[in-house]
Amino acid sequence: MAGRVLSLFAALALAVPSAGCLQVEYLVQAAEGQDDIAYRARPITEVLADEREPASTRRLLAMVADVKAFAEANGLVATNSYATYADLERPAAVWVVTAAPPLSLEPETWTFPIVGTVPYLGWFERHDAERQAVLLREDGLDVYVRPARAYSTLGWFDDPVLSTMLGAPHEHDDASAAGLVEVVLHESVHATTYVKSQSLYNESLATFVAEELTPLYLQARPGGGARQRSLYEEGLAEERRREARVQATCGELDKLYRSQLAKPEKLREKRRLLASLERELGLDRELNNAALAQAQTYDSGGVALAELYQACGRDMPRFLRAVGTLNADSFAEPQALDLRAVLAPLIAGGCQGG
Repeated sequence: MAGRVLSLFAALALAVPSAGCLQVEYLVQAAEGQDDIAYRARPITEVLADEREPASTRRLLAMVADVKAFAEANGLVATNSYATYADLERPAAVWVVTAAPPLSLEPETWTFPIVGTVPYLGWFERHDAERQAVLLREDGLDVYVRPARAYSTLGWFDDPVLSTMLGAPHEHDDASAAGLVEVVLHESVHATTYVKSQSLYNESLATFVAEELTPLYLQARPGGGARQRSLYEEGLAEERRREARVQATCGELDKLYRSQLAKPEKLREKRRLLASLERELGLDRELNNAALAQAQTYDSGGVALAELYQACGRDMPRFLRAVGTLNADSFAEPQALDLRAVLAPLIAGGCQGG
């Protein structure tokens, strides 16, 4: 979960929030953070020719144009993003804050023009994120703060490749290459299609498309492509196993929270279920409702999306045309959780619109 990409949308820095939603400080830091990234950005062609840059950085950046061409060949929209590179000199692009009530998996949301409601806030400085977390905890909420490697501005700006997208220094080149491919594809989905106030759908779709296309790209790469694909798919299988375990616990917790048990009993059983999940996943931190709510945002829609992909003959351009027919009116409510209900007409219609 910690390595997931955030669709923070720098458009937030341009928007005026609904009255009382956020302090001016949040918008100021977002604008300053975006300005800092723009200042740091250099053309990738320039970085590739700069021998002062690490060889591993140049090797990874040399892939980007090819990944973009692959994305476009598979139905994703061509953009001017990822023609530049920004070294952020920090371990994350932003720090994401999610909050949820102690007996609910429904996250708190914040409302902005353009993007609608969002179930998280992104801060460019970790201490700002931690300060916001303290305020939310004081309101009695479960809070989760995590680093994000990248974010999308939905085409409002030409996004650079960020140093945080290139993997951790200890990562093997194969892992870093696969990670970069996945991030570029994920963010390209956001630039291709986006539905206002539907974070679970938007993030689940981007995750699904990136995870389908990444192994295909790796397989086609000359020199080690098959090995990279194998390693990526092994890691993805393990990640999906863990995700399934998380989703199962979410189901148990949701049933618990809806039960007639007294609040103290619910809280005790909640801690027992979460402690069991922590042990099974080998985590060194405590889970809470906010962490699980964020996991659901990225991982809940895969099964229904896979059914639609199958109905589209596993043809990605056709699949993307089909989901491109969806808009805000296709969803019963903001931040809808039941993606199967939304996708069912497209599936029943044999990839209707594709």
